[in-house]
Amino acid sequence: MPERNNGAGHRLTQAMENYLLSIYVVQERGIRVTNPNLVEQLRRVPASENLGTSLPAVSGMLRRMEKENLIRLSDTRDIDLTTKGRELAESMIRKHRLAARLVVDLLGVPLHEVDAEAHMLEHALSETLEKRIQDRLGRPQTDPFGQPIPGSGYREPRNVVTLDKAKIGKAMIVDRIPEDDAELVAYLYETGVLPGVEIVVSDVAPYRGVVTLSVGGESAVLGYNVSSEIRLRPA
Repeated sequence: MPERNNGAGHRLTQAMENYLLSIYVVQERGIRVTNPNLVEQLRRVPASENLGTSLPAVSGMLRRMEKENLIRLSDTRDIDLTTKGRELAESMIRKHRLAARLVVDLLGVPLHEVDAEAHMLEHALSETLEKRIQDRLGRPQTDPFGQPIPGSGYREPRNVVTLDKAKIGKAMIVDRIPEDDAELVAYLYETGVLPGVEIVVSDVAPYRGVVTLSVGGESAVLGYNVSSEIRLRPA
């Protein structure tokens, strides 16, 4: 696999870039980064990236990344980014989220197609082009899914909760939605559950596996298993 200069003076394979991005995302969601959790996240990466996601393939790549001083593997096999790895991961995340903002704001790409397009663009963005995109877009602090862009000055809102923990009957604003499940994103777009939109949770029923909410006076039902990935802030 060809190596790329990521713009920070380091040369990484495209697979390594995707691993760094995936580790960062798992950590960002507050989940321990273990081999099984990482494999689950890697399987959300578009098929066009051609990532091997078998446990032997993932273990081999992690050993290589450890030798490159990109990650640390603990005695319990938890995975953590080194200082160098985090710097490079943030660079990849910034490019990915700027690319997502670019294809939505300037090109009008449908939201459920954005993640795949951003993955293709992120590997090709130089630092110069990255800065030009930032300027052209007005230096956005989040991507179209509400996810923060590293280095943008983004500040975490107060009293953020996930949808499964929201109080019934209280108006909330959608702060962030997952980007890497195209079918879910298409459904959220169709029902209007998007960043910046006000919703009211009508019912949370884990025993039935659903969360019911009101969006613009219309009722919408989401699976309880994905509700923990949707973040809300006070209205």
